[in-house]
Amino acid sequence: MSAIDRAIGAASPTPYLDRLAALRPAERWPLARGWISSEPRAFFAELRAHAPIYETSDVTLLAKRADVIEVLSIPKVFTVDLYKPKMGDFMLAMDETVVNYRDKSVMRAILAWDDLPKIRAAVAQLADAALDAAGCEIEAVQKLARLVPLRIVQSVFGIKGADADMLDWSYANQMDQFNNLPYDGRPDADAIHQAAEDSRVKLRALFAQLIPARIAEIKAGTAPDDSLTRILSLNLPAADHFGMDRVVINIGGLLIGAIETTAEAVINALVELFARPEALAGARAAATAGNDALFDGYVWEALRFSPIVAFMFREASQTITIAQGTEREKVIGTGTVVLPLSLSAMFDPDFVPEPEVFKPDRPFHTYLHFGYGHHECLGRYVGGVMIPEIVKRVLLRPACHPLAPVDTGGTPFPQSYRIGLT
Repeated sequence: MSAIDRAIGAASPTPYLDRLAALRPAERWPLARGWISSEPRAFFAELRAHAPIYETSDVTLLAKRADVIEVLSIPKVFTVDLYKPKMGDFMLAMDETVVNYRDKSVMRAILAWDDLPKIRAAVAQLADAALDAAGCEIEAVQKLARLVPLRIVQSVFGIKGADADMLDWSYANQMDQFNNLPYDGRPDADAIHQAAEDSRVKLRALFAQLIPARIAEIKAGTAPDDSLTRILSLNLPAADHFGMDRVVINIGGLLIGAIETTAEAVINALVELFARPEALAGARAAATAGNDALFDGYVWEALRFSPIVAFMFREASQTITIAQGTEREKVIGTGTVVLPLSLSAMFDPDFVPEPEVFKPDRPFHTYLHFGYGHHECLGRYVGGVMIPEIVKRVLLRPACHPLAPVDTGGTPFPQSYRIGLT
């Protein structure tokens, strides 16, 4: 038994860590992975108190807020290299490179903040239409939480493909890029990756049709004002190396990033609020009063308790000591896969006062819903209006209530959630 195992075994009470210490090192990550899915807050609380930097044979878990922020703040050391086999030369798979800096700047220029009120209004209209069409009850995943961001992708981003195709492509890439990493150990990993590869071929074929037609519309002065039109109208010099290949990969990234993440966040927030009568009443009151700032706080706080992901992932490019100068100081070796536990960080009492209390007025920097640092979500501001507005349109129906638990269908994503509307 190692010194770490003896220390863990001596700590009391540590039911999670005691069980891990009783296993062979190779058996520890699968058990810990199950707890992250089924009972993360209790497991993370124990890690923060007794083993804030916990090593397994597969990954190293970081439970303290300070360590999570440290790792996410040094992208050249803790890299996103695990993305490369999934994303190729997309900017998200690059750390502090010319391509990342340039492409992110271009995309931020076309995703203008001034559009947010218009996007929120469009989301409200789309959500209300879906709810009105549903009648007495709605299956909220497919008919609302996925449908609304799909329509925004089509109308605001300008990716006008068939509904079923775009939903499939988004799902396939989210599955592969964020839920099919080496540490996931999926028996169907190759099939998941191939489905994503196939979807990208089909998406490029769609752009081969969309882009020439849009260029013709731009020349004719009839093009709609959406992201595709804006990026094709930039006329960047050749020296910027932002050609049509960069247009396709970056606009395609908007599709991949928008639908599943929004849908899961909407469903998670609704489930959490429905389970908290006092918070639900407060959220409904804020929605009825038209106080979006207050209402949105209920949604972000609900997602603190039930975020769409419990951790991010990085790979160490060199040996480095983290939490240096503290009792938990640890050397991380080159090639180590590190999981900054973002859910745990949002419950760290060293940073979050009364973390187990639901407080909708917490400052937004409490949350890590859109990541942190160099790879913070590009679409955070669009998501920042889409997610709460869809939730709000549901809660504005005073009789709405869940009819059954969320069904994931054995996937990482919600597949069905029935809500009664009368």
